[in-house]
Amino acid sequence: MLEPIVGWICASCRSQQALQQHTRRTFTALAVHSNGPASYVKRAVPRRHASTAPARHGGKVPSSPARTRFAPSPTGYMHIGGLRTALFSYLLAKRTDGQFLLRIEDTDQKRLVPDAEQRLCEDLKWAGLHWDEGPLVGGPYGPYKQSERNDIYQHHAQVLLQDGSAYRCFCTPQTTGSQGGKAAYVTSGCYQDCSSLSPEVAQDRAEVKHDAFTIRLKQPEDVHKRVYTDLIYGKIQRLKRSPSASQSTGDDSGIDAADTILVKTDGIPTYHFANVVDDHLMKITHVIRGTEWMASTPLHYDLYAAFGWTPPAFAHVGLLVDENKAKLSKRSDTGLVLDVRGMREQNGVLPDVLTNFLALLGWSNPGRNDVLEMHELIRDFDLKFTKGNTIVRMEKLWFLQKQHVARAIESAKAANTTEPIQDLIDAVAEEVVIADTSFLQRHIGEDKPYFDLKAYIRDILLVDSKSYQTPTQFLERNKYFFDYDAALIPENAANHDNAEMLTPELLVKLMEHILQEEEFASTTMNNSKSTTNDDGGLLDSHITSISSKIHSNIHTSLLNHIGADEESLATNEGLKKSYKSLNKALMRHLREKLSYGLPGPGIGQIMAVLGYQECCRRLGLKFKPTD
Repeated sequence: MLEPIVGWICASCRSQQALQQHTRRTFTALAVHSNGPASYVKRAVPRRHASTAPARHGGKVPSSPARTRFAPSPTGYMHIGGLRTALFSYLLAKRTDGQFLLRIEDTDQKRLVPDAEQRLCEDLKWAGLHWDEGPLVGGPYGPYKQSERNDIYQHHAQVLLQDGSAYRCFCTPQTTGSQGGKAAYVTSGCYQDCSSLSPEVAQDRAEVKHDAFTIRLKQPEDVHKRVYTDLIYGKIQRLKRSPSASQSTGDDSGIDAADTILVKTDGIPTYHFANVVDDHLMKITHVIRGTEWMASTPLHYDLYAAFGWTPPAFAHVGLLVDENKAKLSKRSDTGLVLDVRGMREQNGVLPDVLTNFLALLGWSNPGRNDVLEMHELIRDFDLKFTKGNTIVRMEKLWFLQKQHVARAIESAKAANTTEPIQDLIDAVAEEVVIADTSFLQRHIGEDKPYFDLKAYIRDILLVDSKSYQTPTQFLERNKYFFDYDAALIPENAANHDNAEMLTPELLVKLMEHILQEEEFASTTMNNSKSTTNDDGGLLDSHITSISSKIHSNIHTSLLNHIGADEESLATNEGLKKSYKSLNKALMRHLREKLSYGLPGPGIGQIMAVLGYQECCRRLGLKFKPTD
């Protein structure tokens, strides 16, 4: 058996760890059975490669379509932990060609946040989790809001009263003396043996005398002998608790009381009762939820037994925790907002990235590649989860962001359309306007009638496709494309290796030859007039063409200067050394002058995006007027 893995580790690291353990055990075994010393045992170490092929499944998947649900309470905005639970439920339903339901559990009217339900729906849609039944779409088992189902709960409470599985309790919560003007509840358990009242007496007190009452589930005598099955943790057993030890803040003491309240004094069902009734009537087959609800599962089984219903299969997944193993808060230590809307709007995380990231938190990805889009997650999903809580490390999120953006840009190139990257373009454009309010004013005028900010950003994304993390980070990395400040050029720009080779006269001569290319000389800071490509060419064809010609001109200029041709450059070591030194010095000079010496796209690509006039301005050269 493999050694236990603490926290969450990505697939590649899991593979490496497993490989090391396997190799270590194999080495030991061979050493024992070999005739010679262990040091002579030769080990074959297999190599792993990333693959896009469907993963081989080791975890169980239901053989029939699963009906799953996500049942949030609109008492706040959705945290990434809630979206993760919804995602697992969605993936299981889609993996088995089943249905994914959304149910709003809004019985706690006092704690409702006015716009929380709307935002929950918007966040789910943004993440690509479209429900088959629920609010806005309807379905055969509605309504899908608990506040609209009270008659259903009242009916089922009466069913349990009539068959003796539940009883009316007329006890009021016991309290201590006033503390600061407030009574402190000691227990909400039934302390007057209300279950021994005859149905007639209980009904008379409730309906004639109008005594306040709750409805409690009568606990089965063999309850502590019952064992329950969880798809992840296996067999679980009810915790034994004394009802007198219950500390409560109201008349709903949850599962701590021996006979749990099902309906409160105001006629509103408790979470547990409504949850079980709804799951049964909506024909839910699988419930995926966090381990904080595992303690409630025996009670839910008791309710199913009381009604004579078959319970769904339960799968409890570990909670998300930080590096200190504390429950993940709504904001990380680095200030990252961890609710779904914050990840989307403040941190610029893409929907496919967030779902990919959350899916890997606790789920044992059977494949070798951790970069997965929604259709790939559905294809590979199973019910193999790690036991215990999952440590969230945000480095993985930003790695996935870069990988997904690079994929999107390649898709845009392949499909010859900006559609796959339009959201990125819009986000960066918004960030540019916010960060530099005068940017558009400087680049739109009679002499620059064709500047299109979004087309310009598109070109930058096309040449710097593998570095995008957030709009803010991308703008900072590529700041030289949006503004130019000669003061930011490195102070030692003229003192690098081989700099003495680039005399002012030589630089002017080289630059004039490099910049004389006709197609490049006709470009401005914005090479295209729209974010679509209507000429039938590739999306980045103008950049590729100009960049290629610029590098060709650089090559030819250097050959002319050292007095070489292609043949002599290939055979003469002295010429080859001179060429390499001069080329290195020239490239460094160009990068320092054009982009502050910062790493980024190739020099030809930078020049193609900046355009002829801007390159001349930054290099201190006069430019030819264009028609």
